Order: sequence, then structure tokens, then C-alpha cells
Amino acid sequence: MAISLRKPVRLGGSYEFGSQARESSSLMPLTNASSDETMKSALRRQIQSIGKNLNCNSSGSASNHAENQGEATQSTRWWEVAGTDNFREILSEEDLKESLKNAGNKLVVVYFYSPACGGCRPLHPKMYQIAEAHQEVIFLKVNQEVHKSLCKTLIAPVVPFFQFYRGAQGRLCSFSCTLATIKKLRDALTKHGTARCSLGPAKGLDEGVLQKLASNKEIALNYPVGFSGNREDFTFHAA
Repeated sequence: MAISLRKPVRLGGSYEFGSQARESSSLMPLTNASSDETMKSALRRQIQSIGKNLNCNSSGSASNHAENQGEATQSTRWWEVAGTDNFREILSEEDLKESLKNAGNKLVVVYFYSPACGGCRPLHPKMYQIAEAHQEVIFLKVNQEVHKSLCKTLIAPVVPFFQFYRGAQGRLCSFSCTLATIKKLRDALTKHGTARCSLGPAKGLDEGVLQKLASNKEIALNYPVGFSGNREDFTFHAA
């Protein structure tokens, strides 16, 4: 390819070699070269120098873009993705108790999971799909790492784990289920999801469970002054 040495040369974008040569004292003015060979050599040096600068800028942009993508991915973790209106996160013991009581005669599925659980992550997206397909059912997520005491009191020994509640009947069933055995969850939804007459106000949690939760709160009141850790990190010794 022939390149005129007397006119500004453009390579990729709006970069002019001719004007750059006049503006920078570190580059040889191409119009004053004594021979074609000298001019060609100077042009090659300019191209190499500018090419290195362009590569550095490109690498920096790619690196920044990758970092930004990583930050965006980390900002919304897989268990924090927003779901449908009938699928939400439980924030506290009181939140769970009130949610069950306010559900009326609707079927409520309590889903226990953990961010560290290898079986929970592939199951989680499927739970969003199931919740969207069963708008008549209320799905409540309980993060085991955040609510360890609650999970222990509700006898959720493993994750992922499910408990079904409905109206005056209270808890209907409980079982463990993974993506490989998701048919168990679908069958339970079919069995307990049919509409039925209400036999009274929603029962919610069993009386024994409520007593245990109340007992946990009483023990919490006896923590040493200034204790700011988790309840599970403190060993209670009766007097």
C-alpha cells in the first residue's frame, strides 16, 4: 500500500501522523527528510510508537470493562435476584409468623436455602419458575445462614428443605428436595394446592414452635453487655 509522506496519514479513528509530527519535538518532521529511506524509517517508528499507545489504551479499557462486569455480577448474587410478588425473602422470625397468619387459606411453601449449598443454586432459578406458574401459592424464602436459630427451631435439618402450610390446618408436610428430585415438590403442590373451604383462621406455626421461639428470645435477653455476635456463637449455661 502506498502512503503519501507529504499529507497527514490517518490510521484507525482520527489520528493524524503528519500533524503529530509537527506538534511533537520528539518525532522527526517527515517533510524535511533527506531521502525516501529516511522518511520511510521515520514513518515506521511513528507507526510503531502510536501502535503501542493504542494497544495500551485498548488493554486498559478491556481490563476496566472486565472489572466493571465482575462488579455488576457480584452486586446481584444468585440468591438475591428479585422474584415474583408471591415469592419473597423472610426477614425475621416475626416476619415469618405474620406472613403465615396473614396468608388466610392460601397454600404457603416455606423454602429453606443457603448461599453455600451446592444443591440450592441450580434449584433456585427453577423455584422462580414454579412460583410464577403458581400465583395462587405464597412462596417464602428463608436464608439458613442468616436465620440459623429459626431453621433449627422449625426442624429444617438440611437445605434445600420445604415446609407446606395452609390455613387452620397449619403445617401439612415437610421434605428435602433438590433439582434432581423436583418431582417431589411438584407432586406436593398438586396434592395440597387444590382450593378448599376454610375451617377457621390461619394457624401458622405450631404452638410448640412458638414457645421455642419465645424461649430463644428470653435467652437472648441474658447475653453479656456489649455482645454483638450471633446467638449461635454464644454458649448459654444455666445457673
